[in-house]
Order: sequence, then C-alpha cells, then structure tokens
Amino acid sequence: MHKKCSEIAKMLGIEWDERNQDRMVSGVCFDSRQVKENNLFIPLIGEKVNGHIFGQQVADAGASCILWNEDEENVPTGIWFLKVPPTATAFSQLARSYRDLCGFKVVGITGSNGKTSTKDLVAGVLSAKYKVQKTSGNYNSEVGVNYTLLNFDEDIDVGVVEIGMERMHEVQELCEIARPDIGIITNVGTAHLENLKTQENIAKAKCEMIDSLSREGVFIYNGDDPFLMAEIRHHALPKKTYSYGEKDYNDCHLKSFSQSEKGIQFSCNLMSTISSSLLGKHQAMNGMAAILVARMLDLSDEEIRRGFSLVQPTKWRTQLESLGDCKVLNDVYKSNPQSAVAALDTFQELNCDEKIIVLGDMFDLGKDTLQIHYDLGKKVAQYDCQLLVCVGELAAQIHQGACESGVNSKWVLTRDEAKEILKPYIHKNCMMLIKGSRGMHLDLLLDDLRREAV
Repeated sequence: MHKKCSEIAKMLGIEWDERNQDRMVSGVCFDSRQVKENNLFIPLIGEKVNGHIFGQQVADAGASCILWNEDEENVPTGIWFLKVPPTATAFSQLARSYRDLCGFKVVGITGSNGKTSTKDLVAGVLSAKYKVQKTSGNYNSEVGVNYTLLNFDEDIDVGVVEIGMERMHEVQELCEIARPDIGIITNVGTAHLENLKTQENIAKAKCEMIDSLSREGVFIYNGDDPFLMAEIRHHALPKKTYSYGEKDYNDCHLKSFSQSEKGIQFSCNLMSTISSSLLGKHQAMNGMAAILVARMLDLSDEEIRRGFSLVQPTKWRTQLESLGDCKVLNDVYKSNPQSAVAALDTFQELNCDEKIIVLGDMFDLGKDTLQIHYDLGKKVAQYDCQLLVCVGELAAQIHQGACESGVNSKWVLTRDEAKEILKPYIHKNCMMLIKGSRGMHLDLLLDDLRREAV
C-alpha cells in the first residue's frame, strides 16, 4: 500500500485536518520488530502484550503514521497518528476499504489441508499472464488477511489469499474482508476437531466461503471429499461452480500421474502433460484447482504449463533436500492424519533401499487424539520403512500402533534424543521423511542434522 495519511484517514472515515502536513505511507506493519521506514504501524492489543507500548520505538524507527486506540494515552511524538476505536477493528476496516478501492480480483482459498500449496500453485500459474501477489507464509488469520491485503501493490491483477479457520463463522468474517471473486475449498479434514468436534461441523465452517460469493462469483471445490459434498447441498452455489478430483464425475479429473525425485507429471481431462517440481499426488489435486482458476481467468494451455514452472513453494512442505549422503523429504510445517498419509504416500513413491520415517505429535485433534495417533502408527505398516522414529508425548501412541503391526519403531520424547538416533543415517545412502505439527519444531531437528552433515 502506498497512500498518504489523509487517504488512510478517508478510508477509515476520519476527518483529516488540512492544516496537518501530509505524509506518504508505504506498507503496513503490526510487529514493532519488523517496522520499516514510512510504514503505517498498527498496534494490536493481545492477551499478553499491548502493541501501543512500542509506539515511540516505531516512530524512532521511521514509521510515517500510526493508528492509535482512542482509549490509550502517551501518544508517541515525531509521527502522525490517527485516533481510532479498537485498532483491530480499524485494521479490518482499512483492509476491506483498500481491497475495494484497488479493484484487483481476489482468489480466496480455505480447507483443512492443502491451502498453502494450492495458494502457491494458483499464484504461480496465474503469474504467467498477470501481475499476482499472494499471502506470505500462512498469514491466514484475521490479522494475517488484513496484513496480506494491505501489503498488496495497488496495481496487481490478482491477489491470492489464504483463509484459515479455528472456529465457526471465522471464514465468513475473513471473506467479508477479502471479498473473494473466486473461492476454493480444498477438503475437510480432522484439523480443528478440538474446537469444532466433528468433521460435519468443520465442513459447515469451511462452506461459509460459498455464502460469501456473489452469483457472478466462481466456486471451485474438491469433489472427492464426502463431507464437503454432503454440506454444499445446503448452500446456494454460484452459476460457475466446478469440482476437481480423481473421480470421473468431477469437472476436472485426474487421468494419469507419475513422480520422480525431480517432481511430478500429470494429465487431466482438461489438459495433458503438466509438470511441476512439487512432490506428491496431492499436489496434482491442488494443481487441478489451479487449472480451473486459470481457465476462469482466460489463460491458454501454453500459459498454464509455463505457470507451473513459475510456482514458488512455501518452505517446509514436502521438499526433497540432501543431507550428507541422505535425502530428506522435509514436511515439518504441520501435521494431521490426512497430511501425514499424503506425506507417506509421496515418500512411498520415491525409490530408495533404506527408508527412515520420523513422525511427531499431531495437535488439535480433539477427544480421539490418542486413537488417531495409534491408527497412524498401524498404517505405517503399509509403507516401506526400515525404521520409524516417533517424537513427542502423543507419538508414543504412533509407536505402539506401529510396533503391534510389526514395524521397527523407536519412541523418544525430545528432538535431541531423535537427533542421536538419526545422526548415523546422514552418512548413509538412504532416504528420510520428517513430519510433525508446527508446535513440535521439527525444523530445529533438521537444523541440527544439517550441522552434523557439514
């Protein structure tokens, strides 16, 4: 965002005193540690920290303007300020106003799994024809969606926005800000069972996306997902509604798939011979969603194929890397039963005589957490695995299920213990999968192993 302070005031419905010297704002920041010169700083009030205490710090760092909660005292000096009701509310209002003012198209993506990869694929494919920007990392909460929209350039053609969810009505609220022209639901998994209790409730929450779309909008969804298929019947679908998946009844369905260490190649009924450096059949599924979006925005087949080569994947998502003599499938960003099975399926298709699987705790799975972990351990027996290493308190159940199914498994509580088991394999011709919930910080285990490999 590049706007004058007076323009920001107008977007917020605040009267600007013409006697004030106007300043240009470039970019928006809500983290005082990341503020840059000429930023608009929006201090938020969290459970532990009130961002207003950093007001003077960001002023001294060169921010141009700050939104200031009208109930807060000690307004910083040397910076223009706009007094607002709660800054969180003003943040959302500003993001919504900016999105409407700029007029770029928005592709909104939600789902239990695959949001980030689908976002990367859609953005990459569309970039073959348009100026496109996307959500950075997984900034998909209310704060993240606001931040994403306000940091899009005004002259982009398409913004690809990831929309997360922890509770009912959150997707609806975020869509009221982002106002997607095209909405995608990737699937309904077991993530968020802690809050929503059942997959049927998760499907209801995800399908709030549908109700946010206009009749002229486009809805794209995973037609293989039974929970999603059951729920969409209760919603008024846009005229342009399309499904994708493996089953033949989908508007875009998979015809062929192959994988090597260099990536995947697949064909669907709409296009043949699509290549991507990403790994896993689930990425072909995500890729079909991107193809449908591209078709809606008038990309040619040649542009779509070129767009797949332009995809820039978010780190820690099924990425193959070398670690000494060992190759590691790095999938440490998050984990739940569906994404864990997708990672295991992907790993199975990679050829190596010795395979080590490392699985960490999976969080937010509700009352059946222990059973879900146990069942995953039982499932590992279906895959090539010379050694399974289970990391974390809940992973003890993965270990138990695996052992009962005849898998050679070890259980440890900490990353340091896992490192000691895995160190010898760095210097062997083998392949390793590492997968766990973000809270397990298995990326730090990878960092330790990288240092050992040097």
